[in-house]
Amino acid sequence: MTTRWNAGPGAVLGLNYNGMHDSSLCLVDRAGVPVYAVGEERFSRVKQDGRFPHRALGSVDLTGVQAVGVPYLEDAAKPVASHPVFASVLHPAEHLVTPYPRVWHERLASLGLPVLHFDHHAMHAYTGFVLSGHEEAFVLTGDYGAYTCPVTMGLFHVTRGRVERLAEASFSDREPLAAFYTDVTVLLGFAPCKHEGKVTGLAAHGRPDPACDRALWELHRRIRSAEHRLYDWVGFLDAEVPPFYEVNRYLAERYRAELPFSDADIARAAQDALEDRLRQIGTWISAAHGTDLPLVLSGGLFANVRANQEMARLGFPSVFVAPPMGDDGLSVGAAVAARDAVDEAEGRRPRRAGAGAPAAMALGPGTGEVSAVLDGAGLVYARPADPVRELVGRLAAGQIVAVVRDRQEFGPRALGRRSILCAADDAGVNDRLNGMLRRTEFMPFAPVLRAERADDVLDLGGLSDVRGCLDAMTVCVAVRDWVRDAAPAVVHVDGTARPQVVTADSDPFLHRLLSEYEERTGIPVLVNTSFNIHDEPLVSDAEDAVAAFLSAGLDVLFLGGALVALADNPTALALARLVRRSGDPVGRLRHAALRHSFGRQIATGPGRFSELSDTSDLLRGSIGSTAGS
Repeated sequence: MTTRWNAGPGAVLGLNYNGMHDSSLCLVDRAGVPVYAVGEERFSRVKQDGRFPHRALGSVDLTGVQAVGVPYLEDAAKPVASHPVFASVLHPAEHLVTPYPRVWHERLASLGLPVLHFDHHAMHAYTGFVLSGHEEAFVLTGDYGAYTCPVTMGLFHVTRGRVERLAEASFSDREPLAAFYTDVTVLLGFAPCKHEGKVTGLAAHGRPDPACDRALWELHRRIRSAEHRLYDWVGFLDAEVPPFYEVNRYLAERYRAELPFSDADIARAAQDALEDRLRQIGTWISAAHGTDLPLVLSGGLFANVRANQEMARLGFPSVFVAPPMGDDGLSVGAAVAARDAVDEAEGRRPRRAGAGAPAAMALGPGTGEVSAVLDGAGLVYARPADPVRELVGRLAAGQIVAVVRDRQEFGPRALGRRSILCAADDAGVNDRLNGMLRRTEFMPFAPVLRAERADDVLDLGGLSDVRGCLDAMTVCVAVRDWVRDAAPAVVHVDGTARPQVVTADSDPFLHRLLSEYEERTGIPVLVNTSFNIHDEPLVSDAEDAVAAFLSAGLDVLFLGGALVALADNPTALALARLVRRSGDPVGRLRHAALRHSFGRQIATGPGRFSELSDTSDLLRGSIGSTAGS
């Protein structure tokens, strides 16, 4: 029987639905503490699904829910002017702040509950603040922009129940900084609003080149001011089609041809430009407002772990990055803000400051019926008396282990409950795992280690206190020299890693596993990467786990106390390999060709679908030759 989550009397629901990407919900209890949060993608199996979250709503019991908080205003906000610090680092623009159409309001009204609307960036700020656990903080937000919202970046001063915007980058008069990085993502052949992390990883392989820096920033200006869009949303607010960004590949290829630099050097230029502009903004914050308060970073722009490292060099006492920094995390801030508003209306003061991030962000659904799924699939499995000892032995023997246990993580990171673990002493495991999972990555996998070993493994010199980031892989840090040799699979070419640090309190199971693994091997870290096939969401329940395990051909699946070894299930593996044979690239190649063809016709006018099909010039030449003979 499917569990439906309930937060008790006085609960409030936060709902992120923008009609484009990352639909999610969050339930908070009467005290404003998040007790359940999940993205629609985990049920639909469409990564970053932006449709109305019917499936996610089906997992909650709305009995006792007093209101719904939404991180979008009811109508378009009035335009604002960019603060000089933002205006000085961004290209000028002319955009209108747009309202949502009627259908969006109708879908929210269908819940039958009072709907409370909040500013999009204020909710990014509040999400980061709530999960930080701070009493008071500065919050810097950044993303591509949103319907009804007048800003794309903002500096906020936040306490519980109060979010004050101190400075902003206006959507109306400046191009979003996030748009620059997304433009580069497209130019390098990756998917916008999805694969920006690939650019971050590739950047470390590039060389600094001032000529590339200037050319790329100028090309970004031209792209943003051009008549034809480089990419745009398809399926916006569609009830059936999952929305997605469609790229005009014809324009992308033409723009890319204007840059006589390697992909790695372009990625490096993009990363340097992003860090430089954020550094200027951060330096202004410290000069204008001081560094007495902690700095919190929130919004999709701060999925960039390398930029977050640079922000931690600016002298603030601590830096915290919202674990679900993108729009999926907005349901947390909106839920708590709505709880505050209801409390105020009922004459109660906010009861607490930031709630703090739950251990490993384990706010989602559990595994479901494990035995029924394994038995139904005809798989051979065991239930070891001491699962940790069994897994340590297999990891020490070089096996790749998928771990699915307890409630799943909310947000983009797998933190030990929907993870793949393996030894980090062989750099070749990156290529092996990427091949199994059909991924193309330029950054190595993340290391997971115990808090007791953090100082021995990580070099945190020159940084603010980033311990709040280290349990959620939201910042890059340097590693000690010996780690490069002992655990090369988790160290990038620039000597950094994006670690997950585990305490005995936050995750006793994973902490013990790491401790016993080090006792057996002498190595204090393991590889931790998300358990999902490329461009799929994290596995959610037992069925997802079995499907991904067999599809990838991993060595071991530990699923809710049951251990499935691939070697014990040769028939299932053979069937999975037969199914995988159908995954040929023909559909993708045809879609790419259509993108180029329609993009060319949008930019240059109607014509044949293929440029090579249009031989009219040759025909006219032939006629002319005949007429003159």
